[in-house]
Amino acid sequence: MDEERLAAIRELVRKTYSDAEVVARYARVGLWPAEENLVLEYFPDQAEVLDLGCGAGRTTIPLAEMGLEVVGVDLSPVMIQLAQELAAVSQVTPQFQVMDVMDLKFAADRFDIALFSYNGVELLPGMAGKKRAMREIFRVLKPGGLFIFSTHSPFAFNQFAHLRLKTFVKFCLGRLLGLPFKERELGERFSEDEGEEVKYLQILPPFLIQRMLRDCGFEIVYFNTRNRLEKGLRWWWWAAFADGERFYVARKI
Repeated sequence: MDEERLAAIRELVRKTYSDAEVVARYARVGLWPAEENLVLEYFPDQAEVLDLGCGAGRTTIPLAEMGLEVVGVDLSPVMIQLAQELAAVSQVTPQFQVMDVMDLKFAADRFDIALFSYNGVELLPGMAGKKRAMREIFRVLKPGGLFIFSTHSPFAFNQFAHLRLKTFVKFCLGRLLGLPFKERELGERFSEDEGEEVKYLQILPPFLIQRMLRDCGFEIVYFNTRNRLEKGLRWWWWAAFADGERFYVARKI
């Protein structure tokens, strides 16, 4: 992906999540049961946590309430402002900073855990943007530190399957016939619908996500669907078609 296109998508995402109406939808605080399970399993006591794409602090605030040292970063200044207000109401003091995940302003080997919740990885521009972010996350994690995040699945049988098929067809037509669709990479979807919050998203198959992680120096520690994680069930092949998020835990080697 060229730098101009990467910057344009980044700005589209920043603008979307700086809109007051969109930001208001994120004024909720609390971990999902799946996230609680991962915290109990993988977060060491007194861990220093980097909450990426923290939004209004949905995960940052409860992690701080657990006594963890948390830094929340987000591309949107409006989201960060709301997060600070909600943290004050909750009487906790995590740090919040406006920052691009692809260009983290932290020293190397600082954090025990990097958390990128609610499928935020998919808002990063293209595979190049995702790999750039993964390299930055790798850099700021301590040796043995964990990167935990979730994504959608392109194979899930749910109400969004037709949208994923539509964008896949546009991607194929663009590649084969040179048609001027915005969707230039596998899994990309752009929306100009004023009623739809997400203006850009890229949903990649899990095997590509895992390949990118390995290319950036991570090893895969855990992978499962949100539903199976919450029920304490192991991953199984038919879960590839199940609805819901996929959770990844990757370790810095």
